[in-house]
Amino acid sequence: MSADPSIFPALIDSNGDIQFEFPVAQRAFCKRVLSGQCVDVTIALQGLVKSRLQEKGFHAMITPWAKEEGHRIDDLKRDILREVFGEQEHTNPITGEITMVLREPHTSKLSRAKYSELIERTLEVAASCGFVLVAPDEYRRSKEAAQKKARRAA
Repeated sequence: MSADPSIFPALIDSNGDIQFEFPVAQRAFCKRVLSGQCVDVTIALQGLVKSRLQEKGFHAMITPWAKEEGHRIDDLKRDILREVFGEQEHTNPITGEITMVLREPHTSKLSRAKYSELIERTLEVAASCGFVLVAPDEYRRSKEAAQKKARRAA
């Protein structure tokens, strides 16, 4: 069984032990989804690791904008990254030419906090361009509500 990585906030105590903020949820998830599986455990300072939901949500959020206005998704993403995080000078080591490059060229390298900033600012940028986007968390909630309604109707 394949599952998207899950993030469980925790505190490392003075003994070096992990104290999960929501241990019941963490155990239930592991039991339900990963029981009997070998896993990789990554420990990082809180807020540094982006979530797979953020990645998927950002791409799902900008796709209607790209399609409706005839842009390639990668081109729109690049333009959004430029608008949100800016550019910096880069000196070509071969020619010595100075060019402007994206300060944050890859969404895959963004921290969770920077991804949140990207999503929030993208909503603002799109609105200033006259396009209303649906935030990933709003989309997820509406989809869950629709599924719940469909189950009740069945």
